[in-house]
Amino acid sequence: MLLTNAKIWVTDRIIEGNLLLDDESGVIQSIFKSSSSTNEQNEFKINLRKKLIIPSLIDIHCHLRDFNESHKETYQTGAKAAAAGGYTHVFDMPNKQPAVISNKQIQGINKTIKNLNSVKITPFLLLCSETEELLKYKYPFLKAYLGLTTGNYLTTELDIQNFIQNSSSFLSVHCEDNELIERNKIKMKDELKDHCEIRGAETELTSLSTLLRIKNELKSNTTLHVAHLTLTRSIDMLKNKNISFEVTPHHLLLNRDDYTRLGVWGKMNPPLRNKNEQGMLLKAFLEGRIPIIATDHAPHTKEEKVNSLRAGVPGLETTLPLLLDKLKPLDIQKIQLIIDVLATNPRKIMKSSSRGIIAEGEVADLTIIDLNMIKEVKGENLYTKCNWSPWEGKKLKGWPVMTIREGRIIHNDLF
Repeated sequence: MLLTNAKIWVTDRIIEGNLLLDDESGVIQSIFKSSSSTNEQNEFKINLRKKLIIPSLIDIHCHLRDFNESHKETYQTGAKAAAAGGYTHVFDMPNKQPAVISNKQIQGINKTIKNLNSVKITPFLLLCSETEELLKYKYPFLKAYLGLTTGNYLTTELDIQNFIQNSSSFLSVHCEDNELIERNKIKMKDELKDHCEIRGAETELTSLSTLLRIKNELKSNTTLHVAHLTLTRSIDMLKNKNISFEVTPHHLLLNRDDYTRLGVWGKMNPPLRNKNEQGMLLKAFLEGRIPIIATDHAPHTKEEKVNSLRAGVPGLETTLPLLLDKLKPLDIQKIQLIIDVLATNPRKIMKSSSRGIIAEGEVADLTIIDLNMIKEVKGENLYTKCNWSPWEGKKLKGWPVMTIREGRIIHNDLF
């Protein structure tokens, strides 16, 4: 396959030229500027008309549901949503129905996703007292929940203590203090109206303090990571602690004022913070202090949101457009920032086999962006099965139009 007339992100700059992909190996065969090449005979050609090619995106935190929750999302619909959003690899969280706690379930997931021919999906294992002992300390990716959230699974301090003393795996931790949440629920009765107070900033800070205390008390080779941080105070607490973290696009770009407007459509765990806290988080992002943006794609049906007030929002298809639009007008530094948080740093922390580099001999995992495309977010047009978005009606400039994994097109909005 030959991609012609393109703008290509190469290391830290953009060049104009052509990209030749090897169909058999799925690697980049050559990058050249001339209009013709001795290697392009009989190649399938795509004229990109100055669209931008960047390394494909990696999402280290999403919920693809399926099994007993296939009415919300399936691996097939979730994979389509991810590919449409520019992703070639996503990491699927374990708080499903049923929860992923055994090797049999991991094998079942891998069997289900084997023939999707789309994005790569890596399942997480849930860390709790019921998790299969022989698997718990050897499986490479685990998720701990210090606060009850969707699925009602809770990880105890003892679970984490035992784990980090016996495992060198990657552990992502949902930091909300469950005892504080339960106390707040007694004082504040309106689940929807009081949601942001019930799970206020102190629940995150207290839970994070607990995690840091456990880490400081015990020697460990575990790679610790904190999911969906919402506060710059939390970022400051993790400075020089050798713990990675992520921020979601909704916590980065929305706040309590938006929650008042959106109601249940803006309900997620942890909740949106006040305008000042959100502004400080956005400032930290623009300063390069946030290493990873993860979608926390968490679809529920419209009926579940309205009738059961479920927490979680979809985000695989809108994350890249939201960042492109927010950072306009784009320059090299801003594009570099987007690539860092969506492609480069996620690969590093998850030790991806794909390096996310556009160079000869590298795997052709690519996202092609139309920087001039202006499109309105409409739930009915999304690939996610839930078919709604908290960004409904928002016009965004800059959208992925093609996604290539290992030299093969897995999403195409160009033709």
